[in-house]
Amino acid sequence: MEVWLPWLATVLFGYFAITSLYAGVKPYKKDEERGFDDPYTYGTDNFAIIGLFFIFVLWVSEKLFPPRFQLIVFRMVALLTSLLMIGLIYLFWHFF
Repeated sequence: MEVWLPWLATVLFGYFAITSLYAGVKPYKKDEERGFDDPYTYGTDNFAIIGLFFIFVLWVSEKLFPPRFQLIVFRMVALLTSLLMIGLIYLFWHFF
């Protein structure tokens, strides 16, 4: 198989994994308003779709959970997304 495919997956999914990991472990201030999605508000670049996903996750957590659990839910989803991307990188290297 082509060796460039796992490398491309590593770069693409690695970017998403690092960004999600950053959002999951970033220290947030107590009174920070809508600061959960600041890693994803870089503008309209090619990777804006991940920002839309996390803005949606933030919106759902605001609608479904009380304020004290919103940050916990957002962090859990961010960390799980990071693990999913790392798993996808592993699968690309394992099968290709």
